[in-house]
Amino acid sequence: MKLQENYNYYKFYSIPTNNRLTPLSFRGNNFFDQSKENIWKQVKESVIPDNFIGQGGCAEVYKIKGTEYCVRIPYESKDLYLMNYSRELSSIDKVNHVIAKLGFGSAILKYFEGICPKYYQNNEQERYKFQSKIANLPVESYHKLLQQIADGINNDMLFDNTGGNLIVDFNNNKMTAIDFYEMPVDNPRPILPLREIHSVLTCYGTKPDISKNILKKIILSALEEFKPDVIPCMNIELFDFDGIINKVLKHDKKDLVEKFEKLKQIKKLEIRDKSHIPELRSLIKELINIIKVC
Repeated sequence: MKLQENYNYYKFYSIPTNNRLTPLSFRGNNFFDQSKENIWKQVKESVIPDNFIGQGGCAEVYKIKGTEYCVRIPYESKDLYLMNYSRELSSIDKVNHVIAKLGFGSAILKYFEGICPKYYQNNEQERYKFQSKIANLPVESYHKLLQQIADGINNDMLFDNTGGNLIVDFNNNKMTAIDFYEMPVDNPRPILPLREIHSVLTCYGTKPDISKNILKKIILSALEEFKPDVIPCMNIELFDFDGIINKVLKHDKKDLVEKFEKLKQIKKLEIRDKSHIPELRSLIKELINIIKVC
């Protein structure tokens, strides 16, 4: 991982508290309509203990007071982040929620309310409650997370699926991946988005029933990409249904794997020839019914 290029490489969780969340006075691009000197000034004034929201192996993160943004500052940066300001973003920056780049690898990022799975790493009882709430999120929440990870893949970026790199916002039924890195050219790893989503949502251990319910939502969210007239969010072959089916109980695994492989083939045909829509629709309906009763 090239940390100097990954401006969002931090692991933190955000728990809304009265002393940390302030009324937003700058929204959207209004904050960035200021001069860079005023932006630097507001960032510097925000780098105080009251605005601290987390840290990782190489940086600290602070909420920028009165905005919907936060700032990531490497430990060794000191005030060097005030030496640059740029809104010219690479695909790496955009996938990692960077809004503007500052000096010495610092960056202004979109701020997401919520909490990371890592917060419950050492509290089994609370972790199970947290994971149970995740299992009850609507399929749409899982679908949006899948699309976000697919967007990273389409930009040659992989989600670093650890417990500190996902923010779950139950108030808005939203899950946000916050750390992507470039695909290593010299040491590539398999692209397994469905398995990785399941892994991060059940990390540090979970109950079998919670794991299975989360798994079902992941599969159902992926099936959204196979519906008629939908262009899949990533290469069809990257949908690793076979790798997570072994976690599905009460059904013939071999038969289920074959059905999902057939689904991929029919979807490829349907993209080119709409006469395959009835067959595709029928198979999706069958698979949904199977998954729901597993």
